[in-house]
Amino acid sequence: MATGTWWWAAAVGAGVLVALELLLVLALRRLNGFRLRTLYHLWAAATAVFAGIAVSTAEPLGTLPRRLVATVALLLGALVLFAVVEALVLRRAWGRDRPPLPKLARDVLRLAVLVAVGLFAVTAILGQPLNAVLVSSTVLSAVVGLALQDTLKNVFAGMALDLEKPFRRGDFLLLDGTTPVQVLDMSWRSARLLSKEGVEIHEPNANLSVSRIVNYGSGARPAAIPLEVGLPYGVPPAEAKEALLGAARSAPGTADSPETRVFLDRFDDHAVVYRLRVWTWNVGDLASFRSDVYSRIWYELKRRGLSIPFPVRTLHHHQVADDAEQRERKAERKARELLDRVDLFEGLGPEVLARLAAASTRRLFDAGEVLVREGEAGDSLGVLERGAVRVLRADSDGRGEPVEVARLGPGDFFGEASLLTGQPRGATLTAAEPCSVLELSKSALAPILEESPALVETLGTALARRQAEADAALAERRAERPAARMPEDPESLLRRIRTFFSL
Repeated sequence: MATGTWWWAAAVGAGVLVALELLLVLALRRLNGFRLRTLYHLWAAATAVFAGIAVSTAEPLGTLPRRLVATVALLLGALVLFAVVEALVLRRAWGRDRPPLPKLARDVLRLAVLVAVGLFAVTAILGQPLNAVLVSSTVLSAVVGLALQDTLKNVFAGMALDLEKPFRRGDFLLLDGTTPVQVLDMSWRSARLLSKEGVEIHEPNANLSVSRIVNYGSGARPAAIPLEVGLPYGVPPAEAKEALLGAARSAPGTADSPETRVFLDRFDDHAVVYRLRVWTWNVGDLASFRSDVYSRIWYELKRRGLSIPFPVRTLHHHQVADDAEQRERKAERKARELLDRVDLFEGLGPEVLARLAAASTRRLFDAGEVLVREGEAGDSLGVLERGAVRVLRADSDGRGEPVEVARLGPGDFFGEASLLTGQPRGATLTAAEPCSVLELSKSALAPILEESPALVETLGTALARRQAEADAALAERRAERPAARMPEDPESLLRRIRTFFSL
């Protein structure tokens, strides 16, 4: 080969090398994820050498060294081209629903491209028969497989996880129900996880494939967090649910939708256990969220005078008699205040009200329960302490749906006619929500009327007024005239009361 030809080949090779290096400088402004610069320099050098050989001879692939140079340039070029595609396409997120391709998938794709280009280079450039190449590859694969069993196990486990996609980058996981972590990335051998303490954990893919994984997501959607609270048996479920629900809703991080729910889960040996389903967007710090919810529950229960019971294995010494007496006095005081607001008892003195309060009992009803039914026998009066009650009366012909004639709230009372005359219930009362009712029976009122017969007239007058108001309300609901039924004669009503109480 002439000397001028060598100079020409060197000039062409140098020009190709300079052009490729300038191309890299210009491309780096857009290829933010391109990190294989050393590989690029090697490819540029190999390409420049091959370009010089190509212009200096008519057969650039004529000798083995030339073929080796071409093979190296082709393999390095494939890797460089894949790195460019990776930086421009594979490492980019195309919207929330299409996150970047995981590192493991990119590595597998890179290996497939390299094997395909390698087979082409060995057969087309180096001129080796395909059968010989495949046999050699099989033997080599067997040797490598035996030597790298654990590594290959992690690789195939990682590929299976990538295909199933039980989690994505950025998701918060709970491994085996104990370890909260966030997924950072996944490689051939392991997944890179971040604990709440800021420590990176490289968990082998084989371990992840057999672990129990709870995926709370990345925070793009709320997750339901189950919580349990035990309360004393003496607390009505309606009151317990109200307290727990209000406390959970007020906790920082609680989602408005879906709504928080409270369920009575079971009766334990020392407490009634309630299960809460609280939704939150803060899936990245569930420990803090649980702490906030439990803190709010503690303060709410404290304000309501409720306590979380100790397990039965714990001995808690206290003055049972004193506590019971204090609770009884508190209950009587509330009952006296409630009866004092009942206009039926306006003419009764404080001592009489105190006796009635002491003889009354509290009854608890859940939403939808029937307190009394129309037409059934009764001899008691009820005062609504908490909640709401629907008052229903049958249609005039008894065929249609019952008519709601009133709705009672705290402080309202019902059943006065049954208490004073033994008259069957005039309406059906249904709890519109959980409620507490203070019940006063005939046996509690009878001794007082025997001592003070004059109270009969006071109660009779109040009862007559109540019946007239109820009849007017019913007539208005049914679009009838108020005079649909003649009111009962007061004297007749008083005789019925005296007869009922044997006065």
